[in-house]
Amino acid sequence: MTEVGTSPYVYALNQPTQAVDPDGNLVIFVNGNHYGDDGRGYWQTTAYRQVGERLFQGATGPVFIPVYGKRPVSFDGMVMDQLNDHKPQYYDGSMGGYHPLAEGKRFSSLARGRESFGYGFGKRDAKSIIESLARDKNGNIIETIKIITHSMGGAFGKGLVKALKEYIKENHLERQVKITLVADFDPYQAGDLTADADIKTMQFIHKNNWNISGMGWLANEREKGDVETPQSKSPSSDHTIFSFFADISQLAEGTYKWNGSNWVKQ
Repeated sequence: MTEVGTSPYVYALNQPTQAVDPDGNLVIFVNGNHYGDDGRGYWQTTAYRQVGERLFQGATGPVFIPVYGKRPVSFDGMVMDQLNDHKPQYYDGSMGGYHPLAEGKRFSSLARGRESFGYGFGKRDAKSIIESLARDKNGNIIETIKIITHSMGGAFGKGLVKALKEYIKENHLERQVKITLVADFDPYQAGDLTADADIKTMQFIHKNNWNISGMGWLANEREKGDVETPQSKSPSSDHTIFSFFADISQLAEGTYKWNGSNWVKQ
């Protein structure tokens, strides 16, 4: 049997967080509600895929029959392949997972609460995030930043963006640092969220989001502001991030023009 398929992390010997990104762009992933599988694990699953072929000798000659088996599938890896960026960073947008009766978790059930948490983490980490960006031989930053969120992570991401932009402005880095894309997959309580007017924002939501068993009804609102809402390519109405695999191919960073003081979204 011949194995087929290549891990999106093969360049890093399957240790992406330990490797130097060959194209030098940062992708920040912000997960939604979970029960202990936050961080990179939130974006991983398994699925039946072709894993090889088996040779049979037929009446007219050799016949190759596909062999299928369960293999890891990486949503974040496929996103990074689509954007050609392989330098990830992860945040827990649900603040440790949500349970409506858990003391200390109730604030995370509110969009403004999660946005506030995201802002706090952004204020804490902005310096290290910006300092980690690749620079040219003259010290100029040459990396861009993209933010991918799901469910509860949408609100957290809005706060994170706000804090990053404040740090960029305070340190006069507007010309060097660009956040080129925010992509929100089925953002929870999206009606309470407002997209940043300076950054290309995409909101992915299933057309048939009425399926209660799949919990698609949890995220059936539109964000406020200038938001692109591509038609979902998936027939699913589930809320899980893995129901959006078919839409990864629609991800694309925005284009911007420098006007002398700011990057203007085109």
